[in-house]
Amino acid sequence: MPTQHKIDQVADLTALLRDAEITIGAAYQGLKVSDLTSLRRTLNGEGVQVRVVKNTLLRRAATDAGREEIAQLANGPTAILVGTDPVGTARVVMQYCREHAQSPFQVRGAVVGGSVVDAAYVEDLSTVPPRDQLLARIAGNLTGKIAELAGLLQATTRDFASLIDARANQLEGQQS
Repeated sequence: MPTQHKIDQVADLTALLRDAEITIGAAYQGLKVSDLTSLRRTLNGEGVQVRVVKNTLLRRAATDAGREEIAQLANGPTAILVGTDPVGTARVVMQYCREHAQSPFQVRGAVVGGSVVDAAYVEDLSTVPPRDQLLARIAGNLTGKIAELAGLLQATTRDFASLIDARANQLEGQQS
């Protein structure tokens, strides 16, 4: 018989996984409690939830949330890191890993957009520029191309007007 505490944990975890855009599975065994607390504070400040979960509860919550692929992250002692911004979450997690290279905390894999990916993918995802920066680049490129088109159109009309003026002068010279 499952206890009420476990039922509550599964319900809470199910709600968390249902809204997740990225779920990272990590090994944390050997991490000091103070380091785990520091990790939680750092990541919670960036909007990333950190949970140390039992694999059976994670599998059940993943199934209940309709996100069966997340159950694949349950491999050995597991901490899951859940975020709503895949790039931002990957960036802050990998930054923590780089700053604490000697730490036993290690990303094993993740689920991004319904696909299971490895730790290398999470590392690559962390190097993508922020969303607002990408939007600014797109907007800059679009306005640059529009300005270039406007310049070409102006040059064409200017050249056409010069051509008509030259032809008019040529015709005037023939009549004189």
